[in-house]
Amino acid sequence: MRDRLTRLLLAVLTPIWLGMALTSYVSVLREVDEIDARQLHEVAQPYLSMSVPGLQKALESAVSSDHDDDEPPLSVLRWGTDGDLRYRSPMAPGLAFALRPDNEDSEDASHTVQLQGEHWRVLWHLDRAHGTWTAVLRPMTERNELARGLALGLILPSLATGLALVWVVRWAVRRGLMPLKEVGRQVSQRQGQDLSPIDASGVPREVAPLLKEINALLARLDRALSLERQFTADASHELRTPLAATLAQIEVAQGAVDAGQRDVALRQARAGLVRASTLTDQLLALARLDHHLDAGLDRSSHAAWPGWQPVLDVSELVRVEMAELALSSVKADVAFSLDVPQQSCCVAAQPEWLRLALRNVLGNALKFTPQGGQVQVTVSESAEQVNVVVQDSGPGVPADLLPQLGRRFARGDHTRSGSGLGLSIAARVAELHGGALHFESDQGLKVTLTLPK
Repeated sequence: MRDRLTRLLLAVLTPIWLGMALTSYVSVLREVDEIDARQLHEVAQPYLSMSVPGLQKALESAVSSDHDDDEPPLSVLRWGTDGDLRYRSPMAPGLAFALRPDNEDSEDASHTVQLQGEHWRVLWHLDRAHGTWTAVLRPMTERNELARGLALGLILPSLATGLALVWVVRWAVRRGLMPLKEVGRQVSQRQGQDLSPIDASGVPREVAPLLKEINALLARLDRALSLERQFTADASHELRTPLAATLAQIEVAQGAVDAGQRDVALRQARAGLVRASTLTDQLLALARLDHHLDAGLDRSSHAAWPGWQPVLDVSELVRVEMAELALSSVKADVAFSLDVPQQSCCVAAQPEWLRLALRNVLGNALKFTPQGGQVQVTVSESAEQVNVVVQDSGPGVPADLLPQLGRRFARGDHTRSGSGLGLSIAARVAELHGGALHFESDQGLKVTLTLPK
């Protein structure tokens, strides 16, 4: 990433740097041309007003006398307005009269021409009083040498600036990515089971959302691993007792001499296996529900669940579950009653999960209702939710144990058999649907399942 950012920044800054260097050179070169033209104008002024004999005398004497070799030679040509050449100084190049400026309103005009393979700066002067054109020329050797010197003077600092720019960009990128390096150091020093959040203090704003999502992922992984560890511990703890009892009964049956004693032991072993099978099913169901809860899905994504129904009649679902428990209620001498409104009470739900929740709530009420008792089921609805109330006539739950209902392996009556997972499964189903499971203990246990519409 550092090399990529460095290359990207240099790719953007290098054209800007080259453009600034070129602009500076062109600007300086324009200034040199202006200075050179101004100097030519100043040097040429004495010759513009001279007559031809005066020009001849002044220039020929200047050529014959000693002069500074560093001073470029000056050449003068004069024409009449009709184009006849009246004077040409010694060593002057062959300048054509046709090259004079088209605009004769300006008395003085200068431009650059190429003569005999060399560039010359020419100052044209129109003398209307005498009807003559005068051209004063000077080779641009000095100007070109000055331009080359300025170019070299600009190139060296520009190269130094370019090298410094590369170093500064690399340093800035390295400095800017230090928070990411610190995050990498934090991650590299972690143990495999350390899923605590990464410290996001001091990171750039652009990186903060990434760290936020990584921390959220770590939190979900931590929860998933915790649920997996808890499931393993719960399964090993709860399955140990029925399996050990079953093994003991099988050993009793193997050593029994009397057929009646063997039958009793085998029945006990079968009951232990049934309990272990039921417990296994409940643990697996709870693990699946915990997985969906850990996914953090909101209700808008429920439609993607297998079997999801946007319109589900809760009253009909309650009738079906009560019908399946009818035989068990008759055997237990417990009366079931149902009170539902005339209109349908519909919600959006996953029917299999909701039936599982209703089955566990109704089964729990049937289990803890004594002979001759009753279980009253009421379905009602409001503008925002549907309520399923299951009221039994059992002993109820002590007030100090009531808040624990709905948790794993929490039981209100430890004298009865059971794993304490039924109400926990119902609570998970309610939570997955955006609802809740409420408990009250008044003349028995009252369980209220609320489901949002």
